[in-house]
Amino acid sequence: MAPSFARSTSLPPSATHKKSSYHVRSVSLPCPSHPLISNLEEQIQAVRFWAANPEGSSAWIEAGLAHIELLQIALEDFLQLPQTQDTLRQAASVDQLLDDLLQLVDAYGSFVSTILTLKECHSNVQSAFRRQDEVRIASFLKSQRHVEKEIAQLASGLRGISKCQHLALCSDVKEIEITGIIREAICTTAFATMAIFSGVQTLSAAASSKKSFGATRSFKKLAIRYSLKKCGTSEEENIHTFERFEELDECIRLSECFGERVFRSLINLRVSALNIITP
Repeated sequence: MAPSFARSTSLPPSATHKKSSYHVRSVSLPCPSHPLISNLEEQIQAVRFWAANPEGSSAWIEAGLAHIELLQIALEDFLQLPQTQDTLRQAASVDQLLDDLLQLVDAYGSFVSTILTLKECHSNVQSAFRRQDEVRIASFLKSQRHVEKEIAQLASGLRGISKCQHLALCSDVKEIEITGIIREAICTTAFATMAIFSGVQTLSAAASSKKSFGATRSFKKLAIRYSLKKCGTSEEENIHTFERFEELDECIRLSECFGERVFRSLINLRVSALNIITP
């Protein structure tokens, strides 16, 4: 059984629940019912809904990364609107938006690299577990827990841009509307990314906990006895360890694949924004 999060993640107040100046009904945006605007707002809400319902599984993490990727695609489509581009070229807050995007790019670049390290650590732990080598298990678990701390630090590093703070003061209504919805997409991405990183860290911690290593029967014997339903209490505990290992394996695989895709989409998004404002 997949471990559950010890506590659920609470969402920051969403600007879409307030009387927002950049809501799709605004007459200043390209069209009250423009499909690209509607799609962007729908993707923002989809990511928020996902983050508000944590499940603590690899499937939940996969869904979250997929939602984030779709949000980045919707945001890039929004950037292609002529009025969006005209506004960004003169927006006082464009540098802040670019800085936030760069921070997300850096976070995902570090995350993908850290996932590869976690993959190696977890593989070493499983190898030592199969050999019933308690000394090597302890050594590799120490390395894995160090990686878990690095992932937790990556999550906390995004806290600043996940709170939808106000952008630079501006009296232009159109600029407030357009940069506002871009800002909400970025802070929603950051908040969901924190949930992703925390989810990976939690699954890894469950697999590396001391409770998971009460006994060290081989994987092959565990698998056979598990399939025949012939397990004692200690063997039941080992089966839970085996299941935690499998869940983390899947989490690492999905994080490596989807994390790289989100990383690339964020790079493309920032390049698009830079191209818009560069003469």
